[in-house]
Amino acid sequence: TGVCEGGACRVGSCAAGFADCNLDPADGCEVSTASDRNHCGACANVCAVPGATAACAAGACRLDACLAGRGDCDGSAANGCEVATTSDVRHCGRCGSACPTGPHAAATCEVGRCGLRCDPGFDDCDGNASNGCEVNITTVFNCGRCGNRCELPHAGNACTSGMCTIASCGLGFANCNGVTSDGCET
Repeated sequence: TGVCEGGACRVGSCAAGFADCNLDPADGCEVSTASDRNHCGACANVCAVPGATAACAAGACRLDACLAGRGDCDGSAANGCEVATTSDVRHCGRCGSACPTGPHAAATCEVGRCGLRCDPGFDDCDGNASNGCEVNITTVFNCGRCGNRCELPHAGNACTSGMCTIASCGLGFANCNGVTSDGCET
């Protein structure tokens, strides 16, 4: 509804759900405050939701869609898409998708994919995250990595700092050249 005051036209009142946000009587009540996310419910009330695009519905701001790599895992639009699904082990790749872990390991989530970080001295040789890092890699059967069996010729084998070493030479043999890889060669 237009009014004339002091010789100038202005907007007197707007229909429900509309507002004169630019204060220009020429275009009347130009904004739908029921759906405009820059004027949601009132002029200059900009809808912003963390980690998401926002929308305005029935004059109230709401979460429209999460940005890539984000999730609204608690269902509360107030804090937006609060979880980084690319790195959160409780919500890896999507909300509610927890990464498994097992003995001698910690769960990881990188780029939305679950993995394991093994404790020092252990490795995940079978690729099954549910049983963790199941192999001790400080033994002569798995020295430094899965399946690396220490079998130095004519030697009592040992695993030291992830490397096969000579614990002792067999009766009548010696490591004369000082090279560990060929065992007790003489």
